[in-house]
Parts: sequence; C-alpha cells; structure tokens
Amino acid sequence: MKLSVIPQPDFIKIGSDEPCFELTRLCEIEAEKGTDKAEAELMRFLSAHFEGELLGTGKERLRLLLGEPCAEKEGYRLTVERDCITITGNDEAGVFYGVQTLKQLLIQGSFKLPELLISDSPAFHCRGFMLDCGRYFFTKESVMHFIDLMALHKLNEFHWHLSDDQGFRCQLENQLLLTEIGSYRSHTLFNSIPHQGYYTKAEMKEIVDYAHERCIRVIPEIDTPGHVVSMIAAYPFLSCFDRSLTVATHWGIKNDVLCIGKESTFEFMESVFDELTEIFTDGVIHLGGDEVPTLRWKICPHCQRRMKQEGMKDEGELHTYYLQRIASYLQKKGFEVRMWNDRKKEKMVDSSVAWQLWNGEMDKKEVADEMNNGRGFIISAAEAYYLDLPYGQVSLKKTYEYSPFYEGITKEGRKNILGIEGCLWTEFVPDIKKAEFCVFPRLGAISEAAWTKEEKRNYAMFCEKLNGYYNVLSYHGVEPAPLKAANPKPLRKAASLLYWERRKFCWAGLYNLTDNYLVKRKYAKEEEQ
Repeated sequence: MKLSVIPQPDFIKIGSDEPCFELTRLCEIEAEKGTDKAEAELMRFLSAHFEGELLGTGKERLRLLLGEPCAEKEGYRLTVERDCITITGNDEAGVFYGVQTLKQLLIQGSFKLPELLISDSPAFHCRGFMLDCGRYFFTKESVMHFIDLMALHKLNEFHWHLSDDQGFRCQLENQLLLTEIGSYRSHTLFNSIPHQGYYTKAEMKEIVDYAHERCIRVIPEIDTPGHVVSMIAAYPFLSCFDRSLTVATHWGIKNDVLCIGKESTFEFMESVFDELTEIFTDGVIHLGGDEVPTLRWKICPHCQRRMKQEGMKDEGELHTYYLQRIASYLQKKGFEVRMWNDRKKEKMVDSSVAWQLWNGEMDKKEVADEMNNGRGFIISAAEAYYLDLPYGQVSLKKTYEYSPFYEGITKEGRKNILGIEGCLWTEFVPDIKKAEFCVFPRLGAISEAAWTKEEKRNYAMFCEKLNGYYNVLSYHGVEPAPLKAANPKPLRKAASLLYWERRKFCWAGLYNLTDNYLVKRKYAKEEEQ
C-alpha cells in the first residue's frame, strides 16, 4: 500500500501492504483531556466524510493522548495497529498535527490502513502563509478555506496583509473612515470595475477564533509608513502636505507616504495599533516598513524639522525613527514586532525587531551578519517563496530546493532563523481559483522547508509523493496547478514569463513622474518664499 505524507515526517515505517484497520462510522474516538482541538478537527473531517456523526459502537478505537513521544514541542507519534489507531502528542498542537497526518493517510488509503509507525516534530517553530487582502479583498469564507489548508500542511502562522495603497480592509471603530473610504477603489488598472470590501471587527475576531481552533496564530500587518495611499485618502493630514488623494487604482510603489514630522501621525497610528491589538491577541504585529520613497520627506517642512531636532543625517534615519518608535510602543504593550527586511544602513531598527527577508536589497553576507548578531529572521525570499510569481520564474523544483542556510551563518546564527513563510501577493490574483493555482503545489514544498529537518528533505522523494498529495488536495476541493505548469518546460516557461511581464504596463509610472514634478514645484516654491 503506497502511502505518503507532506510534509515528510522524521520517521515513518509501514508494515505489510495488508490493511489492519478500517475506519468506519462504527469507530469509537477516545480523546484525553487537553486534546480538544485535535478531537474537533478529527470529528469535522470524519463527519463530513461519513455525512453524519460517528456511532462509536464498533470494536475499532481511535485514541488521542498527551505524552512525551519526542523532545520537541508540537511533536507527535502515530501508530496503527489492528483495530486501533493511537496519536500521542507532546502538547495539544502535537496531537493536532498527528490528526493532520492521519487525514492524509486515510484519504490515500481509502480509509484502510496497514500497520505503521510515525514519529515526527517540526524543524522550525514559525511556519507561515501570508495572504494579501489589501490588493484584492477575499471573503471571510475564502480566508477560512486557506486557514484549513494551512492546518493540513502543519503551518501555524497566518500572516494577514490587511492594508495597502489599493485598499484598507480592517474595520477600526476609532478610525472608521479607513474602511468607509479606504476600502473602496473606483477601478483596477485600466478597467472601469469598482472594487471594495473589508472585514468587520466581528468577522476578524471570528477568523482569529477559527485559526486558534486549528493551532494557528494570526499576525496582522498594517503596512506603514509606505503603502498608505488608502489611509491618506481617508485622512489627508497623514501625508506630508495634507494631500487630497483617492485610493490607488494601479500597482507599483507610491511616493505619498506618512508624514513623520507631525506628532498627529504618531497619535493616529498609536490609536490604530491600540485597537488592532485588542482584535489580534497572539502577541505579534507586522509593521510592513519596506518600499518607502523619501521624495516627500526631502521637501516636507515637518519632516525636515524633525530631522534637525533629532540630529538625523538623512531621510533613511527618519525612516528608522518611525519604525523604532512604533515598534517600541508595541513592545511596551507586550507585542513582538516584525517588519520586512530593511536595507543595510548605519542606523537600523534594533535587533529585537525580527525581519522578514524578502528581497535583494540585502545580500546574503549582510543577512548572515544580522543573524549572527542576534536578529531573528522569517525567511520569505521572493526568489523561492513568493507564490504570486509565475511558475516560469519560481518553479516547484526551485521552491523546494531553496536553502535559507546561507554561507557565513554561524551555528548560533542559525538559531535566529525563526521560520519559513510563503507569501501570496494579489496584484494579479483576483479570486480564489487563481489563488489556488498559484499556491498549490508550491505550498507543499514550503511546508517541507518549514517542518521537515534539512537532512530528511529530498526533492526526488517529494516528487514521488505528488500523486498522493494531489489526491489529498482534490479531496479538500483544491484545484492546484498541473505538474506540467508547476515545473514548466522551456516553451511554457517562456510563455509564462512573457505573460508576467505585462505588469510593466500596469503601474502608474507616468502619473508618479508628473505628480512628483508638480509637488516639488509647488512646495519647493513655498519654501523659498
């Protein structure tokens, strides 16, 4: 009997091909106190499969226990013997992940299993998936669908990108215009179709509870001080010149950012994060923090005054000032802070702020230096883990074979790799169907990078498991990219890249150039007077 699990366990031993256990509606579930989440997950799965509750009148037993099957947190042991399946976890999460493994085995084995033993635990504590809802709004049900699929892959951090230039999706009672105005854009690119949507506080709390039931913590991201046109559209005083803007309708980096010179900016952002931390209770906040043009700051009297008062050399230090001040505010509230990696500069946010590595602004030596000096990193390198990129650019094979262990990272530095996260940006992902095509099967590869020990990872073995993996995805209603698309041959690869290059025609570059000229001309003249 050919059975496989993604992500690959530490140890798996399958007995003879003959099944010794068949799971039917008659099976009785025995769940020890403290395994409630695992029991609920198992009951959801089995009730859906059998289209009704289990009767529990047969001789088969399925036992969920707490124990110490391995040294690591979230570890578990799964055994299948005649008429009995036992999952023992180090903690509640461990039992839950044992259930996820069992689900995969049952689907592949048509609910008949041979004698087997699995012992397993994760390589990294942080195993994440990011969904960008700022560009395109995804319904509450779609978000929950992805959370279910994260659980299946033993991922435990849902990074929720809730704001960007093109939309603000997080309802906050202290600043209602953020969603009343900021969640709506008149069109997208060159079409004439309005796009809108946001999550109410009740919906966000429901999603947080839904994730917690699946051993997933939720990390919200309000991206600042750049990527804030939707916020400025709602509250113009947040910008350097109190500009009257509309929510961005095109992709690309925008030059209107938060004014760091005004105290009112910090008062506003503190009120935003005060309310955000009441909704999202897992103790981690993502600040965004990247792609921040300094053109407005160079001519803004408020920002230049701040720089002079604080003795700053350049606008890069002003950027750091904002991030450090907001990070410190959140840390005093007991929250861990993350941001996208900064470029290497003389003054940076202190190492208590973890960086999410995404781009080439830092070379690998600089990354190694930061890790060795104590900064935590979440690895989301665009070249491997950006799931919106076409398969012609980031194939399944490339995703799988990427290694975060750069040359120059010491043994102690390696401990500062907190985990791995796959990211789905949605500039060109307007719906759930396209999202599934982009995410799967690459999320399977990312889950092995995050969960499976380095010495146990093997691309050839991973490929052998893909038929079973596709069956599991199909069972959960997912339509992944076909393998010929996920690992494209030269002609398909070229077509994929050519199609992707259309993005160059989808940003408001000409508008930025003319707008920058007019802003500089107007406000530079005012300064001269």
